[in-house]
Amino acid sequence: MPKLKTLSDAETARRRAIIGLRNLGRDEDADRIEDLSAREYADEKGFEIIENPSRRRRIMPRRMKSREELQAELEELRSENVELQAENEDLQDQIDAVAEAIGVEEEEEEEEDEDDNGDGQD
Repeated sequence: MPKLKTLSDAETARRRAIIGLRNLGRDEDADRIEDLSAREYADEKGFEIIENPSRRRRIMPRRMKSREELQAELEELRSENVELQAENEDLQDQIDAVAEAIGVEEEEEEEEDEDDNGDGQD
């Protein structure tokens, strides 16, 4: 049973054969194959040329989510949002506490500097 190849595959095999023969130092054989067309090379090697097979284009249809699935997803996202907002508030409270501890000292130092420079108005 002959091997089935497309014309493009036969041309690729022909080019590889030429390169391989040249690498082996068999330039005469490489020249002979180089003079053959892809179809002639296929005949010589016993390949059967087939037309390019039609390529199947499989496009997966998008699965539409049901109303119930969308509702469940929405509720899950809302729940996650509430949790993230609570976490955000906790973190903001921590930041405010740190800022207050640092900020109070900075404000006191700034006020003292202003008073020492005579910029402060009493």
